[in-house]
Order: sequence, then C-alpha cells, then structure tokens
Amino acid sequence: MYFDVNGKRIFATTGGKKFDNSLPTVIFLHGSGLDHTFWGLHSRFFAFRKYSVLVPDFPGHTHSEGPPLTSIESMADWLNDAVESLCARDISIVAHSQGCLVALEFASRFKDRVKSVSFVASGLATPVNSALIDAAENNPEAAIAMMVGWGFGSAGHLHQGPVPGNSMVAAGRKIMRSNVPGALAADLKACNAYSNGKTAAAAIDCPVQVILAGKDRMAPRKAGMELVEHLHNPELHIIQESGHMIPQEAPDESRLLLRNFIFSNNPSG
Repeated sequence: MYFDVNGKRIFATTGGKKFDNSLPTVIFLHGSGLDHTFWGLHSRFFAFRKYSVLVPDFPGHTHSEGPPLTSIESMADWLNDAVESLCARDISIVAHSQGCLVALEFASRFKDRVKSVSFVASGLATPVNSALIDAAENNPEAAIAMMVGWGFGSAGHLHQGPVPGNSMVAAGRKIMRSNVPGALAADLKACNAYSNGKTAAAAIDCPVQVILAGKDRMAPRKAGMELVEHLHNPELHIIQESGHMIPQEAPDESRLLLRNFIFSNNPSG
C-alpha cells in the first residue's frame, strides 16, 4: 500500500491483508540498501494470525519517495510519523541490521507505542568499513558486491534458500540496484555515524529479544553481545549456521523465535 508521511509518498507491504489499526501491529524494518521484500515470509505469517503488518521501504528505497534519510535519529522520527499517520497501536518491532539501530532510537524515545522489540543481527553500533562507504558513493556495483559477499553465509552463496530456484544473492543485488541513487551510501554513513546505542538500549523498558548469527561477518557476535549486555533482561538466541541475513538464511528458525516472543508479549485475539 501507499500512504503519505510528511508530504512524501511511502510504500509498505502489509503481508497480504488490509492494514487494520484496531489490531496489534508488527512493524518490520529492513537494513542498509534493502527493502520490504526482505521480510516477505515473516510478514505474511503474522498478517494471517490476527496482526496488522507494516513493512515499509524507508525513504529513497525501492518504491518510497526520496530523498533517503541521513541519520538513524531522523529515521526513528520518520518511523514515529509513519505510525502516527496510520494510528497504529500495540506495536512489536522486528528489525534487522541498520533497522535495529532505528528500533533502538524509536523504542527508547516513543515507549508508549511499543510492546516488544526483536533485534536481528546487530549491535549497539554498526561501524562501516571506509572502503565500503567509498565504493557506495563512487562505485555502487562494487559496494553491492561487497554487501552480498559479506552479508550472506554459505546458504546464500550456495543458493540454498527457502524458495526453490531463487538465489538470495541475486535478489539482494537486484534490490540494492532498485534504490534511489545514493540510498546505500546514505544508509552506510548513517550507520557509521550513530553513537547513541548504549544510552538508547538502557532506556528501553519493554520486552526485548536478540537473535544473532554464528557466522555473521557484518555484525560479529562480539558486537551483538555488547547490545545484549546493555538491554534489560533480553531473550537471546544464536543461530549458529547463519550469516548476517538471518531471516533469509534461516527463515523457519527465525520465524519460530519471533512467533513465540511476539505471541507472548503482544498477543492478538
């Protein structure tokens, strides 16, 4: 569906069901250079179990009008404006990578809206290799190759995805190419500049879940465990054989973890 946020046209998928703000809402946030398609399997699962689902393309990504936002803080403000425009309530946030930084800011500052947060494959901060930022600005194809090369574990590179005949690596390249020019660079620079993670994590008082990957080369376990240490009583899971793209590489296991956590902390019906 399309809706307006601050005078800009924004696209979001709703899991195959009409968005209904009388139901608890699950919001899925994508990572750098990605879009709504990253959460296709998970969003549909919740939409058909009495939740309203919102999977937005951040500004400047795929179907959402640009320009891309340039800081994690502004992305959290934008998310709050989106929530207000739809009158969404009882929100569970599920976030991946860069989306986790946005979730940290949003959940720490707009507490009355949030019932739970699930952080997938991230830490308190996401420092970005300077060569990757330079490539994103000056040689986008090289940057995309780096992102998919580092981001996927063996399942992605061996084309062992959940959808027969579909390559996760090829899909990742296609999505990143579809973004407004400069969106990947803007995302990476916003991640690299973000420094409020410790303060934000300490301020979150709703139930939190952290799902990490045992073979993550973009958000190593050390960074994820630092996030765990600064949250209040988080539920921690490590999917040992997955790379950074957990929802795509381990969809069944991650969906089960999300289901149990959200059903318990933000029940619907």
